[in-house]
Amino acid sequence: MKNKRPLITGTVFWYVCEHRYYVQDRPAPLLEYCVCSGLLTGYYKGRRYTEFCVRGRETGRGYVPHRFNVASLGKGVFLNPWDAAQKAKQMTEQHERTFSYALDQPLRRTWEKWLNI
Repeated sequence: MKNKRPLITGTVFWYVCEHRYYVQDRPAPLLEYCVCSGLLTGYYKGRRYTEFCVRGRETGRGYVPHRFNVASLGKGVFLNPWDAAQKAKQMTEQHERTFSYALDQPLRRTWEKWLNI
C-alpha cells in the first residue's frame, strides 16, 4: 500500500552507491563509491515496516529508484552530501583494508569534493 505524504515528498536525500567502471587494458572492472542524490517520491507501508522511495541519478545507470527503511535515515541515507561523503570515505577505506593484498592501486575518490563544503 502506497502512502503519499505531500509535505515531505520532494525532499532531497543523499546516499552512497557502488560504481564499477572499465579501464582499457584491464580485464576486470574497477570499483568506486559515489555520492548520489535523489528525491523522495513516496512512502510504502507494510504490516511491520515502513520504507521510503528515493529516485536518484547514478553514474552510468541513469535514474534509479531505491527503497530505504526509515531506520536507515542517518546511517545509509542522509540529508546533506557531507554526511554521505563521510560514509563513502568509510566504505572506501574499509574496502582498501579488506582487499589490500589484491589492490594494485587505490580506489578513486570522487566523493572528496563533498568533504570541502
